[in-house]
Amino acid sequence: MVTLSNLYAQHRGRVCDKWSLYLRVYEDLFESKRSTALNLLEIGVQNGGSLELWAQYLPNAEHLVGCDINPECGTLFFDDPRISVVVGDANADEAFQSIKSICESYDVIIDDGSHVPRDVVTSFLNYFPMLSPGGTYVVEDVHCDYLDSHV
Repeated sequence: MVTLSNLYAQHRGRVCDKWSLYLRVYEDLFESKRSTALNLLEIGVQNGGSLELWAQYLPNAEHLVGCDINPECGTLFFDDPRISVVVGDANADEAFQSIKSICESYDVIIDDGSHVPRDVVTSFLNYFPMLSPGGTYVVEDVHCDYLDSHV
């Protein structure tokens, strides 16, 4: 099977912004799940390119749900019927209910949202209970800028 890194390099759809290190980690985490009928939630989808990439990498996924606070994400439409986008603050009740109405539980949850610690914690408290047993919860871009070596 084609690797996630190769799919990323060949991707010609919407812009997909991922650190190359993440791609290798995601391959390690999800390689064994590629052929399963899983459900994925990504908080923070920006241009929607990552949803296209996940759709290619996870051909048997049932639901690929993205949520973004940017109203422009309401114009994102995909040919793949497995992809849904909820526009709103993932931590607001309306967006949470919309996400839950699409799928009650998720096998993979990726928080690539605001990156503000308070929001990350709130998202975790809201969405971790929706994680399927044996599922994976990932928080992206948690940088250690408070350490001298990262300033």
